Amino acid sequence: MFENAQQFIDYVTLRFGSKRTNQRNFKECMISLGNPQLDLKCFHVAGTNGKGSTTNYLRSVLQTAGYKVGSFTSPHLVVHNDRIRINDVNIPDEVLLTYANRFVEVWEKYDLSMFEIDALISFFYFLEEKVDFVIYEVGMGGRLDATNVIMPLVSMITNIGYDHMNFLGNTYEAIAIEKAGIIKRGIPLFTTENKEECLQVFQEKCEEYHSSFAVIRKPEAILNQGNYHYCYKQYRVRLNTCAPYQIKNSVLALTVLDYLKEMNVIQVTNEEMEKGLFLAMWKGRFELVSQNPNIILDGAHNEEGVQALIEGVENLKKPIVIIFTALKDKEYRKMIESLNSVTKNLILTEFDFYRSASLEELGKGFDLLGIQKYQDAIKYAEKIVGNGTIIITGSLYFISDVRAYLKGE
Repeated sequence: MFENAQQFIDYVTLRFGSKRTNQRNFKECMISLGNPQLDLKCFHVAGTNGKGSTTNYLRSVLQTAGYKVGSFTSPHLVVHNDRIRINDVNIPDEVLLTYANRFVEVWEKYDLSMFEIDALISFFYFLEEKVDFVIYEVGMGGRLDATNVIMPLVSMITNIGYDHMNFLGNTYEAIAIEKAGIIKRGIPLFTTENKEECLQVFQEKCEEYHSSFAVIRKPEAILNQGNYHYCYKQYRVRLNTCAPYQIKNSVLALTVLDYLKEMNVIQVTNEEMEKGLFLAMWKGRFELVSQNPNIILDGAHNEEGVQALIEGVENLKKPIVIIFTALKDKEYRKMIESLNSVTKNLILTEFDFYRSASLEELGKGFDLLGIQKYQDAIKYAEKIVGNGTIIITGSLYFISDVRAYLKGE
């Protein structure tokens, strides 16, 4: 029995990444509990990048329309509890503790990982709190992910990129096959991916399962006073961001919600749709956390994510100073090369995490400034940036630490 929530979090964190699940144990566990997840009205979001932002756009619109909305995302940015939220409010410590003590014997019996334990808790929490809808973000891949035990109203795949290749494969097609594992019989799939080899995988899977398949194209958008604007169907969208990659994520959410509106699954007015998209703010994605100088946190952690980040650099005040670190199992050399092409001030650093790359590993073969402590790197950047912009990026785990440091938490 856990005495407090932190004791549970410390315990469950030890099970982080403990195994690559084959789902067998988790499926058997859920069957033993009566498959509570099947009683939830769910949305399922997979993809290499943009899952969290798409989830947040969906959540914001539904909440604006008056629905009670659960969301399940990972990794956490501030505290472990923010993985499980209702109407963007974290599961409270005392509630998390109650579920932890209620199910500890169950997950010990089935040897569940941290992610599976979080998913199990979320199923019962959302059911017992009587939420209207839940958005589940895939943790990794899709086919073998713990979230793949749900039966969603719709499935979404944001994009396919090179990430987690030691688990998912080293070609776009192989990764697409893993992501396509979330496709369910008769459940429509929506995607903003445009690579033909990936779309072929999705098309074949949807045909096999008699599921409709829609490819959503990015609309033309205009940046005006720090906000992107675009028109889509009957909607006039204004996004509260100058990050161009959020155009795709928002239009994916918009298309799915518009489809469910046409199917009379949800009741949302055009005004609520537009307002919800504008109100959506996702921490750690092109997030302005400080001014004078401007400091932006972005969770880009693979080459595709970095390229998406770079698209938004031209909209920022110059000069640009970038502080970068990464996990050692990522292709950080390609990320460094890309970032180095857009700034003369790229600073490498490191942070305290068991998977983080060392400064020596990051800097090998590059003639770049390295500052071991990220706190010192930020102080140095503030001295040289003038009226420009500091971008801090490379890992969601890293920017979680940085965000807490900058906000004094």
